[in-house]
Amino acid sequence: MTLLCLPAVWVSWLILPLILTILLSVILAKMGQNTLIGWDGTIPVLGRALTVNSLFDIQWYIFALLVLFGGIWALHDNRHVSVDFLSLLMSPRQRLWVRMLGDLVFLVPFCAIIAWYGADFAEVAFRTAEGSTQGGLNSRWLIKMMLPLSFAMLGLLGLIRAIGTAIQLYCGDLTEDIQ
Repeated sequence: MTLLCLPAVWVSWLILPLILTILLSVILAKMGQNTLIGWDGTIPVLGRALTVNSLFDIQWYIFALLVLFGGIWALHDNRHVSVDFLSLLMSPRQRLWVRMLGDLVFLVPFCAIIAWYGADFAEVAFRTAEGSTQGGLNSRWLIKMMLPLSFAMLGLLGLIRAIGTAIQLYCGDLTEDIQ
């Protein structure tokens, strides 16, 4: 289960480049400059130059990665959003049943649907060579592919967690932490 969180650990370090790109885009915009660096020819993903629009695209790519993979880490560490006031009214056994059924009935099917349709979404972006129309980054399929990948990983984690919870209930272990 911890292996599923490894991309989130790596992605969490992207906070630093995110801060840097925000600072650079603010400074460049204040100076009235659009192009940070230009070059001859094209570079995959970047195109012909690194512009303010490229920095904006990098910012939302990083933010998307943080949210998508951070959700996996949050579920693993049980730091996700929950309805605590209802949970407090339940016994530990009831909380485990709700967690297991919630994972199996809501989380896993939702993740499967998003992963299935997200793969088509990314494939169309790849096939059509979708890129920024405002001089930003090319190859949008790269970030769009992270949607089905992250939801497949989240669904797998939910399935593993549901199986672990079922084993806990079967064995009579009413602790709510499973690792």
